[in-house]
Amino acid sequence: MTATENRSPCILVADDHSLEARAAAKAAFQIARSLNLPIRGLYVIDEGLALDTYANFHAELPDQPFTSNGNVRQPTSRAELMSWFETQGKVALHWLETACIDAGVPLSIELLAGGVSKLILRDAAQAQLLAIGRRGHGHTDDSKSLGHNFCRIAHHVHVPMLVGGRTTPRLHRLLLAYDGQARADGALAWTAKLQHTLSAEVIVLTVCEDTESCQAGVSLAEIEDRLAQSDLETYRLLTGKGSPSAEMAAVAAAKDVDLIILGRYRHSALVEWLVGSTVDQLLRTTSLPVLIA
Repeated sequence: MTATENRSPCILVADDHSLEARAAAKAAFQIARSLNLPIRGLYVIDEGLALDTYANFHAELPDQPFTSNGNVRQPTSRAELMSWFETQGKVALHWLETACIDAGVPLSIELLAGGVSKLILRDAAQAQLLAIGRRGHGHTDDSKSLGHNFCRIAHHVHVPMLVGGRTTPRLHRLLLAYDGQARADGALAWTAKLQHTLSAEVIVLTVCEDTESCQAGVSLAEIEDRLAQSDLETYRLLTGKGSPSAEMAAVAAAKDVDLIILGRYRHSALVEWLVGSTVDQLLRTTSLPVLIA
């Protein structure tokens, strides 16, 4: 299903027990409460790690048991390793359940085993929004890297995606990256929706990457006209020039933004303003949550 009206009225939270997945969940709680949507929590045990004799599972299992002398204990069997991942999944979903109760948001949970990206993409197709971390446990200390499962999901998902960062602010000020193209309509619609339900302030940023792209793109007057005809109530329009991802991150920091919203990945080789490379660069640059719609 691809039509929004045919999707289940829920937000899917893919929780891998990482800091950024929890940050995504906390931002999702605010959106779920404002839109009166339930949360569906999902933890997927990566069978490729749990069952492959030669797989390096340590990075994705930060809470693995230790021996009495302080060394990491090795599993005695793949069944035991699978049980460790299952325990981590139950802990993650218990946290999610408790947090949803505290936030006053309805929740259902499920723990599955299989291919992580395949199962999350399958379930996300039935939701209105996917909330997810950006790098799992394997790149926790490397802010410039994105997790391999995240990249697979991000480039193939067909629903809006809320990507957690290092912080979980209250969503009071939104930054919309908007170039006036039709591909940015989803981001504009989500910004207007969240402005209404969260009573949020909106800043709109339009960026020309270079002189050629500025001349070939939608004019500022056309952008202003399209914004005026949108469902946005009030907003501040800012313009910038240069790297779109750098401009977004800089404006977000300078204006104390809580959430950045921009158009989704394009499954194309065309180098345009809001393409995958811009999204990737932004996710590597900012610690804020990002909504890709």
